[in-house]
Amino acid sequence: MIVNSGCSIGLRIILLLSTLYLSPQAHSTAPAYLADEGLSLGISLGYGQLDNPVYNKGDIPLYVLPRVELFVGDFSFANTQLTWTPITRENYQLSVFTQLNEDGLYFAKHSAALAAIRTISGRPPMGSIPPAMGDMPPTTQKRRGDIGSISNRKLSFMTGAEALYDWQNWRFSVSWAMELTNYHKGLQGALSAQRLYKIDQHLLLLGIEVQHLNRGLVDYYYGTSQQDVQVGFSRFEGRSSQKYGLKASYQYHFSQQWQFISDVKYQRLSSGIADSPLINDSNLLSFYAGIAWNY
Repeated sequence: MIVNSGCSIGLRIILLLSTLYLSPQAHSTAPAYLADEGLSLGISLGYGQLDNPVYNKGDIPLYVLPRVELFVGDFSFANTQLTWTPITRENYQLSVFTQLNEDGLYFAKHSAALAAIRTISGRPPMGSIPPAMGDMPPTTQKRRGDIGSISNRKLSFMTGAEALYDWQNWRFSVSWAMELTNYHKGLQGALSAQRLYKIDQHLLLLGIEVQHLNRGLVDYYYGTSQQDVQVGFSRFEGRSSQKYGLKASYQYHFSQQWQFISDVKYQRLSSGIADSPLINDSNLLSFYAGIAWNY
């Protein structure tokens, strides 16, 4: 499927919002993690890049980032995530959410315009020369093929529950989600901690996160099927894996409507994903910085 340039921009926005943590906005009140009731709109202009680990797929550039957030009673929509929070107390809350699976986004096809401006790295060799008799035992080699001819990985939705606990300027969370679309019967869990610093108009948020993906989810996206082997990729079966992440967000508020925003996220993939021939890099760095206007 080839999408037009308008859809391409929308996909880039979804990619960034689904993988980078966007910190609280200017209208947030104490405690700083809370948001106001109602509809909040905004747009930012700047530059960012989503690091794509999939072989022979370029990183995704980002320039314009609209923001739509809606909070009505126990329901909210923010950063492409729909949430219902039936239990809210002073220091903790329990929510049920639905969101896009970020692994499927890495395999989404983009428009020809996006492909033309993507970052192209050196193409790895198609295969390797077999070792001669008597050489040291061979290590596992990634044999690459035509990434455009692999079997289709569909974009899935996840649904699950999340528990949050706030202590002073810390927020701790634990979540568990299952696949809603029934493509891979995937399960995913996460533990995270983040610390917020606010001095006058400056806001800094630092976070750490560990995600666990079950074998079904990993094998669907990063394992190789018979079709993948036929187009040149080595055989690989995905196994339960982890993603380790560090996040940082900084904002400076010129006024309630105008602010400078920046987000950066580092993520490391464990061997259950990184050993796949479909993966080019196990260390990912994504970022965005720009001027935002909020209504």
